[in-house]
Formats: sequence, structure tokens, C-alpha cells
Amino acid sequence: MSMGGEGADETTEKIAGFIAELIPDGATMQMGIGAIPDAVLKYLYNKRDLGVHSELFSDGVIDLVDAGVMTNARKTLHTGKIVAGFIIGSRRLYNWVDDNPMIELHPTEIH
Repeated sequence: MSMGGEGADETTEKIAGFIAELIPDGATMQMGIGAIPDAVLKYLYNKRDLGVHSELFSDGVIDLVDAGVMTNARKTLHTGKIVAGFIIGSRRLYNWVDDNPMIELHPTEIH
């Protein structure tokens, strides 16, 4: 199995598709950083009421929220909110998060 070039892209997409199949409607997800977590988001448009409670999230979340897939409605903690420690992404993401009542950023350090 190739880990560079086009083979890596194909492998990433296959892994992302398999992961997405395991995510049930209503799941609260912990995101990650990198190609595979970003790719998984593209396969979730057929899901309902997903939530996010994670260390971080990135741009892919915006379109899932706008599509009504990520509602955070079934979360038992911070219902209706995307909760994270930080965000990383584009200017579009930072503008979307700014004053967005759905977003709560919480500190992650131990006191």
C-alpha cells in the first residue's frame, strides 16, 4: 500500500468512508487534526443530529451545521452547543465562530 502521492489520497478517502459508516445518528464526536478527520466530515451528510465535543474543530464543521447535520441536539452535556478547546482553520471559520451562540470554547489546562 502506497503512503505517498495518489495512493495516500485514495487510502485516506477509503479510511474516512469506513469511519463514517461507524458513526450513528445522534453521535457526539471528538474531532482530530489531519487528513483523515477532515475527510470523514465529507461522508457525514446522510447523518442526523450529530454533535461535537472536542479538543478542536476546523472548517468542515461549518458546512455540516449549515446542512442541518450537526445540530448538537442529542448531546447530554452542553446540548445544542459545539464545545472545543480551540479551533484551527481559515478566516471563514474564525468569522463563523465569532459571536456564534452555538460555539463554546473552554480551557483545557488542569488547575
